[in-house]
Amino acid sequence: MADNDPMNILRVITRRFSQIQRRVMACCSPSSEIQCMILTELYHGESPSVHEIADRIGSDDPWVSRMVESLRKDGMLTREPDPDDRRSVKVKLTHKGLLQASRLQETLDGQAEAIMAKVPPDERKVLLASLERLAGVLDNEWQNPMFVLKDSGDE
Repeated sequence: MADNDPMNILRVITRRFSQIQRRVMACCSPSSEIQCMILTELYHGESPSVHEIADRIGSDDPWVSRMVESLRKDGMLTREPDPDDRRSVKVKLTHKGLLQASRLQETLDGQAEAIMAKVPPDERKVLLASLERLAGVLDNEWQNPMFVLKDSGDE
C-alpha cells in the first residue's frame, strides 16, 4: 500500500474486507447479497423490524421488505406483527433459515480467520486488541454520528 495516510488505510481496509466478504455472499444461496445480509443480521436470534434491518445493512425499507418477503416465501423466515407497534412487523428466522444463516456465518468466520492467520502470531494479539477498540469506536459513531454530509441544496 503506497499511501501511508492512516485515514486512507482505514478506508482501504474496510472497503477491501467488505469486497472479500461480498464475494462469499454472492455465491451463497439464496443468491442475493441483501438476502445474505438479512440472514446474518437475524442469525443472533433477534427479531428486528424491517426498518431496523434496513438501517443496519444500509439499505432502504422497501427493498429490504421485498427481500424479506422473498425469504419468507422460501421458508427462511417469518414475519409477525410487532405487539408494541401495529404498523411494524418483526422478522425471525425459521429452522431452515437458521441453518442457512449458520452455514453463511461459518463461511464468513472462516474467511476472516484465514485472513487473520496470515498475521504473525506475535502481532495478532495487538492487532485484535486494536480492532476491538476500533469496533467500539465505530459502533459509537454508528449510534451517534459526528459527521453527516449535507446536500449542497440544504444551505
